[in-house]
Amino acid sequence: MSVHFYWYVPTNGDGEYLGLKTPERPPTLDYIVQIAQTAETAGFEGILIPTGIPYLDSWMVGSAIIHHTKKIKPLIAFRPGFIAPTVAAKMAATLHHFANGRVLVNVVTGGSAKELGQDGDFLEHDQRYHRTSEFLHVVKNAWTQPSFNHQGHYFTIKDGTLRPSISKNPNIPIYFGGSSEIAKEVAAQSADVYLQWGEPVAHAKQQIEDVKQRAQKYGRTLEYGIRLHIVIRDHEQEAWDAAYKIISKVDSTVQHNIDHYYETTDSVAQKRMNELSKRNDRFDKYGWTGIGKIRKGAGTALVGTPEQVREGLQEYIRAGVTHFILSGFPHLEEAERLGRSLLPLFKETVLS
Repeated sequence: MSVHFYWYVPTNGDGEYLGLKTPERPPTLDYIVQIAQTAETAGFEGILIPTGIPYLDSWMVGSAIIHHTKKIKPLIAFRPGFIAPTVAAKMAATLHHFANGRVLVNVVTGGSAKELGQDGDFLEHDQRYHRTSEFLHVVKNAWTQPSFNHQGHYFTIKDGTLRPSISKNPNIPIYFGGSSEIAKEVAAQSADVYLQWGEPVAHAKQQIEDVKQRAQKYGRTLEYGIRLHIVIRDHEQEAWDAAYKIISKVDSTVQHNIDHYYETTDSVAQKRMNELSKRNDRFDKYGWTGIGKIRKGAGTALVGTPEQVREGLQEYIRAGVTHFILSGFPHLEEAERLGRSLLPLFKETVLS
């Protein structure tokens, strides 16, 4: 079994603390490139570039990373509601061409009506996923067919063609997440890697088994990933002290805004994360929910020594996870730390 490790680019700013009004380190081009190059040197196979209102444009950041690195694979997140599928297919194919096949894409349907509305998208939850399903059907046709037509509910394509063509090598993996019934069905139909946020291992395994069964209906086999934060130190208490330090300076206005987001989201995955954070501060042996109190999306971490964190990750591997998208605060120093202390513990199973 091959295990894949990815890092994360904080394109809305970075630092030691979460919940500040102004990030300690702004997301400049130089800083983003520095993080990507450090993650590459540390041994990470890929690097996730987020999407959404608070973040820089993921396609532009992905292009910058491609042109300043040699091996690391940008995992470019984007929303299907704001770009035509043929245009998205061309953008990915162009970067795929420039990067000699290093591009990965993460399709994010979106879970905040307010944030989606800020970009002009007002579809209801299930409609968004129906659109995503059709979107991915068109994208895959563009990548694999020399010419195609499509007549659907959301998109109509006549004599669609893609230049540059990648039909002879259409290997741009699609990463996709979502915990609702319709999201898991779309993943089973179209995704290559199904992603979850870091819930307890038993919960993650349940969702993996669910998606596996759905995928079997379509004659498909997926791989599975987890998005987690990591806090590693040489001693266990030192690691827990570092974890609580991350959320020790939360601004009250920022906290109010994130609480409102949690109250209004229609994302099933976000609601599951919120419930986990409310129930307990810790879960499993090394899991911690503190980050989820102030950060939307991935809100859990594994905390401990390198050996303890390895043990925590190994539990996910036993559940069927082979892709880990990790992060830490600040991302520059923590990429180097994990490359030195954690990744070597998986040396025999990580792809080079």
